[in-house]
Amino acid sequence: MKIPGLFRVTCTRTFQFRSLVFDQNCAPFWRVTTAKNTGSTRTLVSTFGCRAAEVPQSYVDRQVDNAWTELCNTNLLPATDVQSCREIIKLLLSFHYHKNHIVRGLSENPVLLKFPIGRWKETISALQLSGFKEPHFLPLLVGCDGLLHGTAWDNLNEMLIFLHSLQLPRYKTVQIIARNPLLLLSNDTRPIMNRYSNLLKVFTKTEAQLLIVKNPLLLTDPVEETNRKINYLYMKMGIRSQEITQSQVFQHELARIITRHRFVERAGVYKMPDKHDMAAKEMNLQAVISSANPSLADLVDTNNGTFTTSFCSMTEAEYKAFEAMMIEELQEETDDDTESDLSDSESDSE
Repeated sequence: MKIPGLFRVTCTRTFQFRSLVFDQNCAPFWRVTTAKNTGSTRTLVSTFGCRAAEVPQSYVDRQVDNAWTELCNTNLLPATDVQSCREIIKLLLSFHYHKNHIVRGLSENPVLLKFPIGRWKETISALQLSGFKEPHFLPLLVGCDGLLHGTAWDNLNEMLIFLHSLQLPRYKTVQIIARNPLLLLSNDTRPIMNRYSNLLKVFTKTEAQLLIVKNPLLLTDPVEETNRKINYLYMKMGIRSQEITQSQVFQHELARIITRHRFVERAGVYKMPDKHDMAAKEMNLQAVISSANPSLADLVDTNNGTFTTSFCSMTEAEYKAFEAMMIEELQEETDDDTESDLSDSESDSE
C-alpha cells in the first residue's frame, strides 16, 4: 500500500507534517470479552479503540451473515476470500453503519472486497489522522477506492490544502470530500478553483463557502450546468441567494428542480414572487412577504413521499407518472431548442 511517509495535516492555522506510522493498538478492531457465567459478547470498538455499545456476538454474526447473503445475491462480487469479506463487513458494522448501507455501498463498488482487512484498517487509520470520522469512511472509499490502492493520497493531500485555503474549518473540508469523492480523481485543483470563482460572480464569499459545504457537487459539476440551475432559480422561480444557500439544490439534476417547480406551480401552491417579495425575502423580512411559497429546500430536498404529502393529495405512484410526463416534456423542449439553434446557424451561414 503506497501511503506517503509524510502526510500533511493542519494544526491551527499552519500546515505541519506528521509521519503515518500505524500503531496496531490504535487500529479499528473487535474486542471479545467474556463475562462470568455468561456467553461471549462483542464490544464494537471503532477508530483508535473508542468503545461503542456492547452487543451479543450472536447478533453481530447474524448481521454479518445477512449482509454477506445479500451481497452474494447481487451477483456482483469479484473472486475473493469469503472470510476476508466477512471481516470487512464486521469492521464496517463496528463503525455503526446499518447493514443496508453496507450492502448498498459494497454493491456499488465490489472492488473494495478484494482488499485485505489489514489494508482497510491501515487506510481508515490514515483517514482518521486526516480528520475523517466514522460516517465518512464508507462513502469515501466507495467513491474513491484509490485510497485503498494507495494511489489517491497525494490527491487527498492537495484537496485538503486547497479547501483550507478557502478558509474552511477542517471538519467542513473532510465533510465536503466525503460527500464528493470525485474531488480526489486528480491533484490539479485549478478546475475546482474555476468553479468556485464562478460562484463568486453571483454569491458573496460567505454564501459561496456555505454552498460548497451543503452542495459539494458544485466543485466538480460543469460550470455551464451550475449556471443553468442558477438562472432557472433566479429567472423562473424568483429565488435569491439567501434562500438558495439554505438548500441543497445543486445536489440535484436540473430536471428534478424544474419538475418539482412546475408541479407546485400547476397545483397553485407556488407562484412567481413579485419584486417586493423577493427583496423582502433577501432581507429576511418574513413578516412582509405576501406570497406563501414553500421553501426551496422543501421543494427539492425532500423525497417523493414527503413532497407529495406536503403539497398535494397525490400518491407517490401518481407523482412518478407526472415525473415521466415531465421528462418527455423537457426532452421535447430540448429538441426544439436544438432545432432552433441549427436553424439560426444555417441562416447565419447563408
